[in-house]
Amino acid sequence: MKGKLVYIELATTAIFVCFLFRVNLYVYASDVPHIAFSSNRSGNYDIYVMDINGKNLQQLTDHPAYEYDPAFSPDGQWMAYVSSRHDGYSEIYVMNLRTKVSHRLTNHPKHDSNPAWSPDGRWIAFESNRAGMHDIYKIEPDGENLQRLTHEGSNHLPAWSPDSQSIAFVFHPAPGEGGRSGIYIMDADGGNPRHLANQPQAGNTPTWSPDGKQIAFSDKILRQNREIYILNVDGNGLRRMTRSVTADWSPDWSPDGRSIVFFSKWNEKSDIYLIKTVGSRLTVRLTRHPANDKDPTWVPAGFLSIYPTAETQTTLWGRLKQSVGD
Repeated sequence: MKGKLVYIELATTAIFVCFLFRVNLYVYASDVPHIAFSSNRSGNYDIYVMDINGKNLQQLTDHPAYEYDPAFSPDGQWMAYVSSRHDGYSEIYVMNLRTKVSHRLTNHPKHDSNPAWSPDGRWIAFESNRAGMHDIYKIEPDGENLQRLTHEGSNHLPAWSPDSQSIAFVFHPAPGEGGRSGIYIMDADGGNPRHLANQPQAGNTPTWSPDGKQIAFSDKILRQNREIYILNVDGNGLRRMTRSVTADWSPDWSPDGRSIVFFSKWNEKSDIYLIKTVGSRLTVRLTRHPANDKDPTWVPAGFLSIYPTAETQTTLWGRLKQSVGD
């Protein structure tokens, strides 16, 4: 009888430990920052995810066509991206990250690219040349309610403000048109476009800080290399974040506002870098692959509840044993 009780206690303990492991896995995984990026390391561009140490690499897309420009829903359950898999034109697709099943969001015999998911989850903004010049559009994630937001010049790289009320983008006037090239901000319905004051020259690849007060971007002064800058939305407080002999592009602010990830290009080779603490200029190189890695973006916390890695599970098991032992 005593032996049976021992077996019952062991079985109960095992079940309880498994339960704690699963709970702890999801809680811990949601605390681990991850970065998605595009890379041609498989021969063509696909989308990958890694942690902020450059480890735990996962491949999210695997198709002979080019697939790039990842953008995640706020809950981390969906990913918008660009693919040319059907007709050679770049189109926006949306992947269910739980099933890895994708559906085509846009379908037009022109190029759609650079999707950006609004923080409230209601819209996906993107750029398209379907009307001739490149313009900014927005569409609901189910493919309904397409709206054109810009109508002059060439417009690129939409970036939502944290409150989903504004969109930063890059504008270049058409020949003969007025206006200055660089970063502009407009209302979410396309109204009230205004130039971001005091850019060094003509800013590119904008991204908002989580508090909505600053914009990080790539720019250069005269013949210098492109660097990462930060500028207050009101045009004050310009700060240069990188100083290198390479061209630095596509900054993206971490959800906690402490770090900025970007890619740097040198002699046609690009890698992902991390500014660990905004303001310190302490930069860490995250990728060292012979291929090109570019266009990094932070992954929402909900992603890892879907994709725990083997290494994360091993780490968690050690933590779990320690907590039980204590």
